[in-house]
Amino acid sequence: MKLDYMPKGISWPLASLIALFVAGCSDGGDAGSAESASSAAGGPGGAGAVSAGSGAGDGGGGGVTTGAGAGPGGSTTTSTTSASSGEPGDTTTGATTTTTAAAGGEPEVSCDYPAEYANGSVTFYTLDMGSTEVNCSYPIVGRNPDVVGHVPFGGGQYFAAMNTADYNAAAMCGACVEVSRDDGRKKVQAMVVDQCPIGTNPKCTAGHIDLSKNAFLQIGEEREGYLGTTHGGAAGKISWRYIPCPTTGAVSFRLKEPTNKNWNQILVEGHAHPIEKLEVEINGTWKTATREPYNYFVVGDGNMGNAPYHVRATDINGSIVEAKLELKAGNQPASAQFPACN
Repeated sequence: MKLDYMPKGISWPLASLIALFVAGCSDGGDAGSAESASSAAGGPGGAGAVSAGSGAGDGGGGGVTTGAGAGPGGSTTTSTTSASSGEPGDTTTGATTTTTAAAGGEPEVSCDYPAEYANGSVTFYTLDMGSTEVNCSYPIVGRNPDVVGHVPFGGGQYFAAMNTADYNAAAMCGACVEVSRDDGRKKVQAMVVDQCPIGTNPKCTAGHIDLSKNAFLQIGEEREGYLGTTHGGAAGKISWRYIPCPTTGAVSFRLKEPTNKNWNQILVEGHAHPIEKLEVEINGTWKTATREPYNYFVVGDGNMGNAPYHVRATDINGSIVEAKLELKAGNQPASAQFPACN
């Protein structure tokens, strides 16, 4: 879902002062059935995390595994989590980072998000319905109640699995949505951490969101199961839109193989807006990474040369965060967040 945005520059006569203003810019289905499952989180040669109705990771075999499927070498990283927010704690020192607005550093940024769904639908799911890993590879840090790392709503409990079409091969991982029932009578905000696979769940058509159970209960009752009368549900009119995530911490990065000098992938976490692109500087040239369906980015064959790795992430609004990553485990937090948008 590539969206190009070029903010307008403001030019004044040479004798005038130049003023720059920075615009500041929340399935399950029928009760008892698993509506969403984490798809594969495996890199080449690794076993993907498999849950009800989902397939194995790239190169991974079938079956259920715990943790992210690894690439060559088969290792898995972990993180600590704050009980109050669900945000993974900083397990390493901060990465060197710079932040730049789109188009030459112009400070005004517009939220360049996909359009609102006026006629959507929602169901709910729980992680115990079969998820050993969420599809976006964020850490699961609690069950019963379910808590996913980096989720800024409901203490990490209000998250969502996006239908396959809108998930867009992980492009909406980390996006925040606001779901409204009956023209705004009830609302809930949640973060996309998972995919609701249309291949195994016919309810997960475009416009459908599979909410975590506790998020669903903010706008409906468990007995209702499926909401969205204009989208096949038995009750409730549902609309939803993308919103900026109220993330106050810095963007962070994670290496999939923290001890592997010859192969690696990079996960971007804790971002206020969806990530459009990740690049790695190799031998003085910026190389665009490929995003895997499980949300890690890989450049070429995965060999990025010697650490530290100079990386830059571009969000959906065109803003950029750069960092240098060491070859080590855990979150490597940047010193900045993407600029707010309006």
